[in-house]
Amino acid sequence: MPDPSTLDPRIPAPASVLGHPVGDAAARYSDMERYLHTLADASPLVTLTPYASSHEGRALYYLTITSEANHARLADIKADNAKLADPRRLDGAAEADRIIDKLPAIAWLAYAIHGDELSGTDAALLLAYQLAAGTDERSRRIRDELIVLIDPLQNPDGRERYLEQLEHLTGRVPNSDYQAMQHRGLWSAGRGNHYLFDLNRDWLMQVHPETRGRAEQILTWNPHLLVDAHEMGPLDTYLFDPPREPLNIDLSDRNLEWRRTFSADQARAFDRHGWSYYTREWYEEWYPGYTNGWANLLGAVGILYEQAGVNAAAIRQEAGWTLTYRDAVHRQLVSSLANLGSLLQHRGEVVSDFYKDRIWAVGPDDAAERVFLLPPPPDRSRLERFVDLLGRHGIESGVAKGPVEAQNLVDVWGGRSASMPFPAGTLVVSTSQPHRRLLRAVLGFDPPMTKEFLTEERKHLERIRETRIYDITAWNLAMAYGLEAYWGEQITDVALLPSEPAPPHRQALPIDRPAYGYLIDGRDSDIYRAVVRLLDGDCKVRVALKPFRFGGRAFPSGSALLRLYENPDDLSRRLSDIASDLAVEITLAETALSEEGPDLGGQTFRLLQPPRVAIASQWPVSTTSFGATWHLLDVRGELRASPINVQSLGLIDLRRYNVLVLPSAYRAKALAGALDERVREKLKAWVEAGGTLIALGDSAAFLAEECAGLTDVRLRRHVLDQLDVYTDQVARERSARTVAVEPAELWKRSVPEPGDPERAAPTPQPSVEPGKKEPDVEKLKRDDEWARRFSPVGCFVAAVLDSEHWLAFGLSDRLPVFVAGEYAFMSKSPVHTPVRLESADRLRLSGLLWHEARHRLADSAYATVERKGDGQVILFASDPFARGYLEGTGRLYLNALVYGPGLGTSPQVPW
Repeated sequence: MPDPSTLDPRIPAPASVLGHPVGDAAARYSDMERYLHTLADASPLVTLTPYASSHEGRALYYLTITSEANHARLADIKADNAKLADPRRLDGAAEADRIIDKLPAIAWLAYAIHGDELSGTDAALLLAYQLAAGTDERSRRIRDELIVLIDPLQNPDGRERYLEQLEHLTGRVPNSDYQAMQHRGLWSAGRGNHYLFDLNRDWLMQVHPETRGRAEQILTWNPHLLVDAHEMGPLDTYLFDPPREPLNIDLSDRNLEWRRTFSADQARAFDRHGWSYYTREWYEEWYPGYTNGWANLLGAVGILYEQAGVNAAAIRQEAGWTLTYRDAVHRQLVSSLANLGSLLQHRGEVVSDFYKDRIWAVGPDDAAERVFLLPPPPDRSRLERFVDLLGRHGIESGVAKGPVEAQNLVDVWGGRSASMPFPAGTLVVSTSQPHRRLLRAVLGFDPPMTKEFLTEERKHLERIRETRIYDITAWNLAMAYGLEAYWGEQITDVALLPSEPAPPHRQALPIDRPAYGYLIDGRDSDIYRAVVRLLDGDCKVRVALKPFRFGGRAFPSGSALLRLYENPDDLSRRLSDIASDLAVEITLAETALSEEGPDLGGQTFRLLQPPRVAIASQWPVSTTSFGATWHLLDVRGELRASPINVQSLGLIDLRRYNVLVLPSAYRAKALAGALDERVREKLKAWVEAGGTLIALGDSAAFLAEECAGLTDVRLRRHVLDQLDVYTDQVARERSARTVAVEPAELWKRSVPEPGDPERAAPTPQPSVEPGKKEPDVEKLKRDDEWARRFSPVGCFVAAVLDSEHWLAFGLSDRLPVFVAGEYAFMSKSPVHTPVRLESADRLRLSGLLWHEARHRLADSAYATVERKGDGQVILFASDPFARGYLEGTGRLYLNALVYGPGLGTSPQVPW
């Protein structure tokens, strides 16, 4: 802890605001905020900047701490560093050398992105005090030669929720048992933000305001060091860089060398105290969506550390000694000071390497001018979100002003073409730009892991039955968004328009009142928000089950119809407001007569029912799966939803809802307690009375157990002796997709010639082929159990869609879907399977998928719809909107949530 004799007494210590010494208790958000303001007001060395607001309205801040001289020229320092970050703005190498020689290195230190990892925030307050008040040589040099940016609390909503829980659960007598609830919190805990998202996995997706605001500031500052301080299990010690394999292939060798250097300095700092620590072991850096992983791809030295968490109290360790909260804070402080010391020692080299990496980035690509190409999709809203996300990553893109042609192409499906034309409006992203590493990491279709790691992973799976992979193995943005995209070379010259400044297209709806009604084109995913607003306003919305042509334009299935005589008198005004706000195309209908396809007055246009949605929450429901659904409905869909306690389903009046969502559970078997036989019978009766039950991932796997009695879908492991039956179903579905009829052959009459003998009756065929042995079920079980060891941790695979089914509205006949886990779902008639995984040879798109997993998942069901009485059960093999960015399968999910109550059930007719 800081030596009082080396601290300026004019600078207030944290204890003067917190009311206790740092480390005695966890600082609450309000106290932290007051101290940040107090420190900034008291010291000319400190500036406080709010950079975002959380979902619950709490401000997020960073402190800038540096010398008064540096503060006076902070704008110039920032501008000079921006030139190093984009060497295209430099006036030659001489200017670069001048800047590098004098530029203070910039460090961004970030703490507590998980709200239940407490010690980092208190360490940040102590670090800020040390750097602002320190009169020692080290503090002075840090202020003179570095710009230190401290982000003390990245997830204020989670921290406050967690501290409230701990205060509620803590008794008068101290308890050092790490299993006690006062050390663990309740179901929602504090790891996630307001919507229970893991913000440390949001850097790639940037769904939330906390991440968006932080990323914007980091891209403005272009730091040379970024620290990401965490906590881990209470019986652990301390982990820090460097990571082990697998490493993202777009990381630079120099970046990894610097991380080993910083690690060695941090180790020496811990050795002086005799503290335990370790590196590598479980920490790998394949997924680029973590805080430090994202920063490393931007050219910073991104450092991760994990302190054993004690939840603002004390934990008795296995060896009998006690780790206190003060101890945890002290270790975080020492780590941060050690990292700043390393940056101080190597300032010139680190900044120079940062610049050299950006010089490489803006130069020609090793593979002859590689470009990412995305033709304009019919769903403009999805494209807008995609382009917006690229901009949030600082990735430059443009829109082709005219047609363009590219060579040596590969598409998201792995198909290759020697050349291909692209229309005007195609999104073009060149790799020759400052953020080349990040660009290739987030847009690359299928980065490979090394043979060495794959061999190690295989050995681990076979011998220990556990994966070495910490997170998902695939994340490609184009696949996640369900967009047609290509990588190519040598594009023809074409003018590019900026992709980001253009405002999204919105329609000015004519004031004229049509004779019959209005049509809303179903291509754009904004249609769900439009439909929800209309249904909330007691409008009667119908949806086309088949495509049709009207007014000279083609309308896809899933388009909406509003008949004037069925709707309120102010319908025109409501639709005008929607047209000006959302990216939907609205057409006036003067007649009910279509040019092709079904007419507007027919039965093909089904009346929607306003969705009344309940979402199951609390243990054993996954917090992140629940949060993804809640956020999708509440923020994106603007659809009112009721979170309910899954443990209380037996007591809840389900008649209030016509949709019940079971988000994925932590394990399928864990649901058995909440969904006991009595509750399952209640659910069955509710479904048969017209309800729509939607289950995701592990929850779907539980419902697929025969004992659940709610669906005829089964898990593969339970029908190994019937696989031929399911194989026949897949064959029939494939045949139905490629129907070919020869009328002449069908209408050919067989006239017997005179004197032909009378035909004998056909011989009945045996139900079992002669000589065919019964399957060895026990061996099949053993083989299946072995194959489940190699289940995917998270990868993209190809799926085939039944484009005529309403669940597939707005999508083409193929779609990348994200899968993880050991469950393979088997379906056959009368269950509908609108989304089925491809055959084994066409299945894998991106990420690690062992051959055993490939064959287990091949031809299995991704999404099923099953009629039960007047209602339906819809199963998704995995969470279709995991981490809030799977826009492709997200449309499947919205079809189920918004359209399901009207299209898949038999609602009561009013009388």
